[in-house]
Amino acid sequence: MKKERLIRSRYIRELERFVNRIVDFFNQKEPTKAQIDAHIDKIFKPLESIEKTYLSSEYTKSLEKFVQKNANLHLSDKEPEQIKAEVLKEANHLRKLKRKRSFSKEKHKKSYM
Repeated sequence: MKKERLIRSRYIRELERFVNRIVDFFNQKEPTKAQIDAHIDKIFKPLESIEKTYLSSEYTKSLEKFVQKNANLHLSDKEPEQIKAEVLKEANHLRKLKRKRSFSKEKHKKSYM
């Protein structure tokens, strides 16, 4: 049981690191297609060595989908500016999902109906 939790937390942490690294990369400069491919290969290598586990929450599932989609960016025919815009938009959506948990529950909000 403890080992499963450890594996799961490592996997989630590595997924979040991938997202943070790709966002930082796109925020620092305007990369070319070759630079994008090289950077994604570099930041995806640690994820390949970690064992995948079952993820139950909406945030972690979408985090995993984001990583899988962006690991295959080198196959797309899009321009670097389009790739940057899409990645940053999706990462922003992920951060909103993560913050969503910290808001108050519906039962504590007043209803005016």
